[in-house]
Amino acid sequence: MRYCILLVLVLLVCQVSFGQAITDSVSLTLTLDEVVVTGTGTEHYLKDAPVQTEVISGKALSEYAGRDIEDVLNGLSSSLTISRSDMGNNLHLNGLKNDYILIMINGKRINGDIGGQNDLSRINMNNIERIEIVKGAASSLYGSDAIGGVVNFITKKNKDKFSASNTSRIGEYGDFNQNNNISFSHEKWNSTTSFAYRHTDGWQNTNQEWYRGKLYENSVTKTVNHSSNYSISEELSYQATPKLLLNGNFTFYEKWAYRPTGVPQWRLYDFYYRDQTYGTGARYNLKNKDYLSFDVSYDRYDYYYDYTSREYTDYYDENGDRIVYYTGDRMLQTSQRRISSNLKGIFYLNDNNTLNTGIEYIRDKLISPFRLQGDEETAYSVSAYIQDEWNVTEKLNVTAGLRFGQHKEFGQTLTPKISAMYKLGDFNLRGTYSNGFKAPTIKELYYQYYTTIMSTYKAYYGNTDLKAQQSNYYAFNIEYRKPTFKASITAYHNNIRNMISLQTIPTSYEDKLLLVEETMKYVNLAKGRTYGVDFTFEAILPMNFKTGGSYSYLDAKGQRTDDEAADDYMKHVYINGTSHHNASFKVSWDKTWKKYKSVISLNGRYQSKRYYSSDGNTKGYQIWRLNTSHSFLNTKKWKLDMNVGIDNIFDYVDTTPFGHNRSTTSPGRNLYVSFILKFQNQNK
Repeated sequence: MRYCILLVLVLLVCQVSFGQAITDSVSLTLTLDEVVVTGTGTEHYLKDAPVQTEVISGKALSEYAGRDIEDVLNGLSSSLTISRSDMGNNLHLNGLKNDYILIMINGKRINGDIGGQNDLSRINMNNIERIEIVKGAASSLYGSDAIGGVVNFITKKNKDKFSASNTSRIGEYGDFNQNNNISFSHEKWNSTTSFAYRHTDGWQNTNQEWYRGKLYENSVTKTVNHSSNYSISEELSYQATPKLLLNGNFTFYEKWAYRPTGVPQWRLYDFYYRDQTYGTGARYNLKNKDYLSFDVSYDRYDYYYDYTSREYTDYYDENGDRIVYYTGDRMLQTSQRRISSNLKGIFYLNDNNTLNTGIEYIRDKLISPFRLQGDEETAYSVSAYIQDEWNVTEKLNVTAGLRFGQHKEFGQTLTPKISAMYKLGDFNLRGTYSNGFKAPTIKELYYQYYTTIMSTYKAYYGNTDLKAQQSNYYAFNIEYRKPTFKASITAYHNNIRNMISLQTIPTSYEDKLLLVEETMKYVNLAKGRTYGVDFTFEAILPMNFKTGGSYSYLDAKGQRTDDEAADDYMKHVYINGTSHHNASFKVSWDKTWKKYKSVISLNGRYQSKRYYSSDGNTKGYQIWRLNTSHSFLNTKKWKLDMNVGIDNIFDYVDTTPFGHNRSTTSPGRNLYVSFILKFQNQNK
């Protein structure tokens, strides 16, 4: 790590020493003119965005050439950390986990999680134009789940009369990614159809496993399991009139995860996932740049067990007979269904004021046999929001927003936010206060089921009296920008109250008759707080070199509330999965010879020890990767690109036994190659 810091300092010195030479000789600029939308819901150049926004550009995605979204986010943003599992992706943003982070595609929230973890493999990485990350509570604009921040994936838009592309990536361990796009525009129609497929054979980093207090030396458990998934999607738009644009979309996704059976866990089933998303909308342009938009979508995310052996369950049918599943049975575990609609209006009142208003309705339905009374429950919320961007002077912008919400169970809430940006020469100064809230989930409200965990027969109960979790977020940012150099530092504090936690409660007489040994219930109890500093920089250097990086310091703690007998009960302890130090670094070089262009990039990721309340802390680690990009053909009709690279150059492997927390699931040094071929007939 010290060598990385030294290299960054050297590069910064180079920026100062060669700044004038660079300005004279290099026509390239940084991503200051990138357009972003997530922070305010309106378009701004990145350098003028009133709300601090981190952008992972399409160029950075291309030069990194990661195997999937998880790989890219971990490698290119120090403030994001991701842990993989069969149940999805455990994502942390500045100390707060999945439950507090809103994941969106083109401004629309993703539905569906397994155990609170999002399945990011549903996102087709080859269709992503850029990724926008807004940290801190964004509830005034986006409502519940945005208490810790927003990650918005912006997809590519078709600009060709006709184009067809193929992307294939092959790596070790049976790793194979395939993506095909067909796009066209004709008169008033514009369409993009995509197919994506991904497969891995998985791998095993150790054959040791802790299971029920005993260490097994011959475990068959894999670090990453054998899995396959595919998705088919369609984006269609129709320009009905010069002012009215209609659009529609759908996505169908399936995934299979296969688990080995043997010592010490004789697993009886594999996992199967299926997602269907359908949406439609319209945009009507008013006078000047004002417009109204409306969209509605339906999303259904289903999660199943595929049985590979016979299982005798703890449940009984209406006749009192024990329910038994057999090989070949596919049994639904949860079905999460969401209908959401949003009516939005953007009004440019004058040269100094932009008004963003909207009304949103969300209806969630959860079907979960044996885990909910009546097997299903619903919840809904209705909210209205308003935000004004006021250019007080040419140098000062103040953006203030307010959201009023009504939820089925916890009632009404009012969420304010105010941000200010002041331009001082080559500096931008930004300050933000925002109030965040997170509504209890259907599981937290209504769950009621019995299961055996670690040899103990337990009862789990939801709580319809739960309060919404709320936070107060404060941040101050200083940004320095030049055409060839950009640096930013942000200090923040997030204070959360009414955090929801599973607590042990006395077992009722009725449950004791059912032989229940322990009863757990969701309650409002814990508090949490995070402090941190984020630093990022980008620079263009002499001789076609570019560099960039980020560093995040984090102190995230919450109250220990799950074990009254513990010495640290009700004391502030580190929030699970958080680490003090995270850093990413990149240096690249490019050269063009007539029709051939080459880019060589080196990326590094450092992460210090991650803290957990049980099953051990993880080790600190660093992983470096080298990618070479080659453009052989770049004409008006054809493009041919290739990537060849080495991931995890120094072959770091975490061999911590299964059953304890691991720093990374990387299999060690591995090679990959990808090919991108595109035919296009461009619009004039």
